[in-house]
Amino acid sequence: MVHKRTTHKKKEVVEKKAISKKLAPKKAVQKKPRKAASRSAIRIKYNVGYGNNLFIRGQGPGLSWMQGVPLTNIAVDEWIWETAEPFDSCEFKILMNDTNYEAGENHRLPPGATVQYTPNF
Repeated sequence: MVHKRTTHKKKEVVEKKAISKKLAPKKAVQKKPRKAASRSAIRIKYNVGYGNNLFIRGQGPGLSWMQGVPLTNIAVDEWIWETAEPFDSCEFKILMNDTNYEAGENHRLPPGATVQYTPNF
C-alpha cells in the first residue's frame, strides 16, 4: 500500500507540472525594427530653358535605356530623380526633352548615395 501512495503522489506532482506548463504565459516575442529604406538620388544643376525638360535613362531601379523618366524640377536650374527601391547597381545618362543625350560617359549611382553634377549637352 505504501508503494501505491508514492506512485499516486508522484503522478500528482507530474500532473501539476504539466498543468502549470500549459497555463504559463507565453514569452513576448520582440520584433526586429525594419531597416529604413535608404534613398538614392541624382541632382542635376542645369538651366534647360523655358519649355524644356530633363529625363533620365539607364539601367537600375525603374530605369530603361528605351524610354526616359522625367526628372522633377525643384528650382530654375535644379532637377532631381529619387528612388527608395533597393538596387545593386545603377548606370544612367541625362537627356534633354528625352531626345538629346548629354556628352560623355555613362554615370554610376551607388546604392543609398546622392550624385550631383552639371551635364554637358
